Amino acid sequence: MRDADKVWRCLEDKCSHRLAPLSQGRIEPSDSTLMCSYHGWRFNGEGHAVSIPQAHFQSLAAEQAACNSTRSCVKSYPTQVQEGLLFIWPTSGPESFVHSSAVSAAGSQITNQISSEDITFQHTMHFQRDFPVPYDIVVENIGDQSHVPFAHHGVAGSRTSDWANHFKLSAVNRDLKQTDGYTYDLEWSPSGVNAPSLQHVSFTPPSLIEYVTPNEGKPSTVWFYITPLDQHNCRVFSHSVGCDPIPKPISWLLSKRPRWLDHLVLNEVFDGDMAYLHQAGVITKGQDASLDSWARNYFLASEADRSVTAWRKWYNGARGQGGPFKAEGTPLVPPTPLKREDILDRYAQHVKSCPSCSKALRGVQTGQQALQAAAAVLFLVLAAQLGQGTSPVSWPAATAASGSIVSLVLRGWLHGIEKKFTYENYDHAK
Repeated sequence: MRDADKVWRCLEDKCSHRLAPLSQGRIEPSDSTLMCSYHGWRFNGEGHAVSIPQAHFQSLAAEQAACNSTRSCVKSYPTQVQEGLLFIWPTSGPESFVHSSAVSAAGSQITNQISSEDITFQHTMHFQRDFPVPYDIVVENIGDQSHVPFAHHGVAGSRTSDWANHFKLSAVNRDLKQTDGYTYDLEWSPSGVNAPSLQHVSFTPPSLIEYVTPNEGKPSTVWFYITPLDQHNCRVFSHSVGCDPIPKPISWLLSKRPRWLDHLVLNEVFDGDMAYLHQAGVITKGQDASLDSWARNYFLASEADRSVTAWRKWYNGARGQGGPFKAEGTPLVPPTPLKREDILDRYAQHVKSCPSCSKALRGVQTGQQALQAAAAVLFLVLAAQLGQGTSPVSWPAATAASGSIVSLVLRGWLHGIEKKFTYENYDHAK
């Protein structure tokens, strides 16, 4: 929630009265307090109760006494906004606000160094998608680019490219800072078409992976935040900033394209991961829920696997402690296999919470309804023409017939577009 001063606030999703979910409440327009929709209790951004209607009915003094009680408060968590993302400190209380104010959220190493004049394009801006895959499996995947030519063949790479197997990892942890998980340099061909180039890769705990391409002093970057939702699901945020030389008219056109176009592409890319990552998570976590035995279970046979080794040494080592749930002492439970439709459910994992994609989907669905209606009307016009003895090849009849057919064809095309917002099977065998 944002308070009256437009500051982002985070409260525990539990009303102090009867433990109802505050996320089902509403923001009071008069003072930006959060109202619990169960009994109307209102809380400010610090979690203090400021209005208790039932106590107010007794007397103003009774309400004031209830609001002053620490038992009426809900937990409040420190927040920071960085690069358009909201970060929340994981603990509450006065000490948490002091500690959180002394550090900055883990952010891109170079975006603050890039001049706005040098940026030629930005895409997948703050794209997010939920993965039915454990957090550590997804980090392992995003930090390993040697899968791209094969898992994303025809979408974001090519297994038949001359550069498909060109992966050189070097300088592992050369630039490691105390707060870093691991760093390395990677020489590969992201497009699979152009010759390999050098990228600097870093993982900053607990969830940031960044790929920086130097570009002769005008670096480009793509970064990912991977946030665990529970033991078996995580949320991925992605953002790209490019400084490649592009003609200004093309750069202008790219800046005007709707965001959902980028999202359709990235959803297809992530589908290529999701199709096997969920099953890989079920298999690996079924054998070893914490994957502490990764060195025995994995056969890492090439230099390209050094990124996986670096991640597992951090995650399963003293710094990562096997992940947040194991570190907290939560019993680890193997994941349950999902149906294909649930694994690749773009609507539930992204579209329903994306303003651009959900609006585009509504437009596609409305377009189908309009075309269906147009086809029906034109068919009735055709029937009326023929009923009056009009020749089927006459201009009025032919126009109605062709219009009805075109409307149905376009409706079918839009139906195919609709699938890209909801569910499309991904076939790696193609």
